[in-house]
Amino acid sequence: MTSIAMIGVGAMGEPMAANFLKKGAAVTVVKSRRAGVDDRLKALGAAIAATPAEAAAGCDVIVLSLPTSREVEAALFGDGGAAAKAGAGTLVIDCTTGNPPDTGRIAAKLRQKNIGFVAAGMTRGVAGAKQGKLAFFIGGDKADVEKAKAVLQATGDTFIEFGTAAQAHAAKLISNVLSYAAVALVNEALMLGAKSGVDLPTLYRALSEGAPSKALEAFGSRIVAREYDPPRVTVDHACDDLVLAGQLAASGGTSLFMLATAHDIYSRSSKGGSGERDVSIVGESWRAGSKA
Repeated sequence: MTSIAMIGVGAMGEPMAANFLKKGAAVTVVKSRRAGVDDRLKALGAAIAATPAEAAAGCDVIVLSLPTSREVEAALFGDGGAAAKAGAGTLVIDCTTGNPPDTGRIAAKLRQKNIGFVAAGMTRGVAGAKQGKLAFFIGGDKADVEKAKAVLQATGDTFIEFGTAAQAHAAKLISNVLSYAAVALVNEALMLGAKSGVDLPTLYRALSEGAPSKALEAFGSRIVAREYDPPRVTVDHACDDLVLAGQLAASGGTSLFMLATAHDIYSRSSKGGSGERDVSIVGESWRAGSKA
């Protein structure tokens, strides 16, 4: 039986942990700050640990689903970090949208302890996690990737392989910021319709037939209905990823004109007090007549 330490049981991590348990793995999760999570997972058979180190002790695999590389590094190497108790031969699977340079550095530090590391950024959102149909952008040493795929098959059905962990996280970051820029464009298109006197629900249906996109499908109805909570992706999260994409571009001497505009739009929304709300809220700036 595979033993898994699950670090990060948020909106994505909780259903992932549940799927591991349903497939027969022994799962220890780090105590959650979200109400009810520990009780729900305990009911499925999970053990609850106070720290990442406690969760990692004796486990074969450590799976992380955290907001950024900062939290990953703290969970692995900070006080009570998992790396202190992880044995040689343990495999770390990082499902976070990580910063590629940080990912490379973290992987190198773990290799010094004979601990494997695989980046496995995930797509298809909470619905995909609950259904066990996540898609993973996965990279690392080939043998470690194969081990990671065997574990992650409990919660996903698609694996796109990249040569290194840093490349896999770069691909996931690019995927994210492409989505955020597309959501900003969907907002602008719908608000253009609203300012032109077009009925928004009718316009949304028309665009879904005439100019369909994943961004329109996932966020268009929320923009039309002004339903911004609970967030699928927060404005501040989008800002963080867009900053990382800018840094990645700068390291290669590349300019990102469209993504820079998207970052400006989301930054204005965050500064206006909407940082913890769904990215679909940026359309409110157009409703209000802002030049954002």
